[in-house]
Amino acid sequence: PRPRRAARQPFVHAHMADAPFLSPHPRALAPSDIVLGAIWIAPGGGEQGDGARGDPGQDNATATVSAAIAHGVREFDTAPWYGAGASEERLGGAIAALSEEQRQPLQVGTKAGRLYTEADGREATGPFGGDLHALRTRVCTNDYSAAGARRSLAASLARLGVPRVHTLRIHDPNDNSNNRRGDPHFADEVAEALGEGGMVDGLRAMRDEGAISQVGLGMNCNRMPHQGVPEEIERLVKGAPQGTFDSALLAGGWNLLSQDGLATLQLCARCGVAVHVAGVFASGLLVGGDTFAYKAAPPEVVDRARRWGELAAAHGHDLPAVAVAFAALPAVVTRVVVGMASPGQVEQTLAWVEQSRRVGGEVWRAAKQAGLLDASLPTPPPEPEPAGASPRAAAPPLPAPASLPTSPPAARLGVDGVVARLEELRGWGSAGAWGAAPAL
Repeated sequence: PRPRRAARQPFVHAHMADAPFLSPHPRALAPSDIVLGAIWIAPGGGEQGDGARGDPGQDNATATVSAAIAHGVREFDTAPWYGAGASEERLGGAIAALSEEQRQPLQVGTKAGRLYTEADGREATGPFGGDLHALRTRVCTNDYSAAGARRSLAASLARLGVPRVHTLRIHDPNDNSNNRRGDPHFADEVAEALGEGGMVDGLRAMRDEGAISQVGLGMNCNRMPHQGVPEEIERLVKGAPQGTFDSALLAGGWNLLSQDGLATLQLCARCGVAVHVAGVFASGLLVGGDTFAYKAAPPEVVDRARRWGELAAAHGHDLPAVAVAFAALPAVVTRVVVGMASPGQVEQTLAWVEQSRRVGGEVWRAAKQAGLLDASLPTPPPEPEPAGASPRAAAPPLPAPASLPTSPPAARLGVDGVVARLEELRGWGSAGAWGAAPAL
């Protein structure tokens, strides 16, 4: 047996400890800073999972993962909840098609808290074989105990076909998807995870044993009625022993359209918990889709997305590149998680990541002036002008708000070829593609 490790200290990147909360300069994100969210390479799990999506097939999953690796992506995120286990199976199939040299540097993270069995009670670890009816008869049971964590990991490893995963995350306790406050059978799953024999104890022990490398959280941090709330994350971070969580994958609460997770990100920074931010495209609305937080976007949010597009174009940027740049502003954010459903989406996403390096502080100041960001939101200070430099030309004034369009105008994303790409992949956008892997 492996020797137990010494008491753990918080995992703190150097820039997390000393830097201001927001970086004063554009972050030079690299492909290795991007995590591919593998939810969209698999079909949906139906009522006992994350909705009823079609099946893009194993060949597409394999090609998508291969494209990501070719572009320099090395980390992948999945969960039993995604497709009732199908996401893990498809990701595992894609990894199996790689050479040993390609597999060696990869890091896979999955989650625990939802256990799946077949309709006859067997563990749902076998291939679903493309049978969507059988997939959607799988039964989900929530379990946030230490024993549940071990059982979940064993099932995930079987579906993935790998010997270990790098990170195991506590997934959405007290989320409203299948455990709603106010229901007669509501259970406080955060309390269960923190209690004696709970998932926090179990994951810490598994890390000490070497079964996993890191312990994490994977949770929503916005305030939508159909999802969890930031306070549940904060209960876990504050209630767990110091040094428990290496990272927190936080979805939906830090993007251009919602900053509900600001206090949670600040807490993570103080506690030395690295943040992997997800939901940067607001589940599709910021890349020409029509959904926000995985539901039809309300008109006022559609209008705000349109105005963000106009502001981005006025400063010479694509709206998705501005969204990526905003996601990476907090120093505590060490990874940006983006759900990608095809090789084309991988290529386009990495192009936006490269462009995000050129989005400067003038964009955030203009957004405050336009009322798109709250005046009290921390934003980077002005960058000093180099000695002897000519004064910068002011950005052109933004047009006055126009009448509300029926859908976000993809043509305003502002780069040659982007419109054609979005139209080609429009079906994915409407289904939530380019939404970072949600902690649903």
